Amino acid sequence: MPKKKQPFQTQRQHVKRLETLIDASKVLNTTLDLEKLLGLILGLAMKNLKAARGTIYLIDWEKQELWSKVLKGKELVEIRLPIGTGIAGHVSKTGKTVNLKDAWKDKRFFSGFDLRTGFQTKTMLCMPMRDRNKKVIGVFQILNKRQGTFDKDDEQFLEAFSLHAALAIETARLHQAIVEKEKIEKEIEIAANIQRRLLPKEIPFLPGYEIDAVARPSKHVGGDYFDIIPLAESKFALVVADVSGKGVPAALLVSTLQASLHAYIEGNAKLPDLVKKLNGVVYRNTEPDRYITFFIGVLDLAKGLFTYVNAGHNFPYVFNPTKNSIDPLKAGGLPLGMFDFAEFQEDTVNLSLSEGMVLYTDGVTEAMDRSFTEYGEERFQKSIKESGSGSVNALKDRILLDIEKFVGGEPQSDDLTFMVLKRVG
Repeated sequence: MPKKKQPFQTQRQHVKRLETLIDASKVLNTTLDLEKLLGLILGLAMKNLKAARGTIYLIDWEKQELWSKVLKGKELVEIRLPIGTGIAGHVSKTGKTVNLKDAWKDKRFFSGFDLRTGFQTKTMLCMPMRDRNKKVIGVFQILNKRQGTFDKDDEQFLEAFSLHAALAIETARLHQAIVEKEKIEKEIEIAANIQRRLLPKEIPFLPGYEIDAVARPSKHVGGDYFDIIPLAESKFALVVADVSGKGVPAALLVSTLQASLHAYIEGNAKLPDLVKKLNGVVYRNTEPDRYITFFIGVLDLAKGLFTYVNAGHNFPYVFNPTKNSIDPLKAGGLPLGMFDFAEFQEDTVNLSLSEGMVLYTDGVTEAMDRSFTEYGEERFQKSIKESGSGSVNALKDRILLDIEKFVGGEPQSDDLTFMVLKRVG
């Protein structure tokens, strides 16, 4: 029996819908801005389905939520609801279309929006939006067809249109991810430049002593800082610090610390008073979760006396190759910026001939191998003891080699900074 030909009017509507889909796909390619794109998609869907209102929800599978942006007054605000809640939530969970002639008669319908706004939802077409792999990425919720109810033609059009919409959304998200990645990389580059400018351009010569230092920033750029500051009366200040957090905020906080330190240290203040001033600066210029572990010591070259304050930092080590001993420098107080008011204590050690010190940040002892085991204090102390009788340059190279051998090629997760000093006569 021959098939019946479709009526001319139906064929014409079908061709018009196909032309509309082609035109719509062209429109969707005009922007990579996700917010603008969602507005275009919704506008085209409402126009072609002759609907009064609508919402597009995207799915955040990680949080198990639907989210959308809606107008509240003149501003766009984000709304979120759990997957499975309401009709849109049901569609996202089941992947099945819901076409209602009277939304208020459906138990799944959330009437709160209508009650708050005065809008009366009558007909509703709620359909999943699928990507090329048939995965549900969002939900169309189209309300109140201007004449009659949503029919099978409307469902077929929206299903076909959702493929174009999903492709455009996927492209916009990829573009957004690339832009965000470039932004992060730029931020890292800026932070790294700030960090490099704050470190000494060259290691100064200290008569009667050998001194060397290394600073290897991680790819994430943290806030390690070291300094060697010449003072009056043949004295030098040695500084090592570590700012909590990473990126530009950490680098800027290091910059604030460095500027304040150089300004205050010229005043010949006692170390506890100096550190107390720095604590106030950091406290006033940081968020509550930001702080700095800080170690400073003043070395009297002629007498070999080293007076220091340790503000919550890793304990530097004084080593004596002759006695094969190693001792931590603990005197100090809390990290900078934790509290508005803080007290700090100083202590003094006498560096004899051939004795030395190693100042470092936690990037040294917390360097990890593939199994996430840390290098640790014990290995670090052993490395110092075994090479402490040689030059500081040899000791520095030995520590670096030992760490590299331990991590076995694993990427550096934190800044690695340390300074080595030794009295040679």
